[in-house]
Amino acid sequence: MMTTTKMRRPLLAATIAVLAFAVPARAEVLLTPFGGVAFSGSTERARGTYGAALAFMGGVAGFELEFAFTPSFFGGQELASVFTSNNVVTMMGSLIVASPGPLRIYGAAGLGLLKTRLEDPSNLLNVDSNEFGFNAGGGIIVPLGEQVGLRADIRYFRDFEDDQPDGAPDIGLGEVSYWRGVGGITIRF
Repeated sequence: MMTTTKMRRPLLAATIAVLAFAVPARAEVLLTPFGGVAFSGSTERARGTYGAALAFMGGVAGFELEFAFTPSFFGGQELASVFTSNNVVTMMGSLIVASPGPLRIYGAAGLGLLKTRLEDPSNLLNVDSNEFGFNAGGGIIVPLGEQVGLRADIRYFRDFEDDQPDGAPDIGLGEVSYWRGVGGITIRF
């Protein structure tokens, strides 16, 4: 039978080993205002888009909240006689998995709101749709210093829709889909 002192030694040695080799946990908050283009899918040509992302990283995993606005998503002046204004707004929450170190290569996927709006000149055929949607993609954050970096990101967006609006949960892929490529300046807190 082991004595109390003999039992404490292996426990103490294991605790010292874990503490000696443990990587210090450092939580980061990353704010990235961005701009870029929405392209392919539901938009017939590349459209400018802009927004901001706020990420909370704890090592290699984290969570991000992002907002983006794409004006004239379905068409510009060529649709002026049919729709005076149209846009797509996204508000998404995504999980992020990133490589460790200062240069961060990451993958992201999440869910949120994909809002489309179309207004006609007479206000008779306005479409204002709030659908759940998803995004998936990835990117890279290149450090320029201790607190600032450059970020490039590409993601795919798609909405969900109720295939048969009968009250039963039968969700399918919707009509709105596109790719978005953006770049921005990341500020690390």
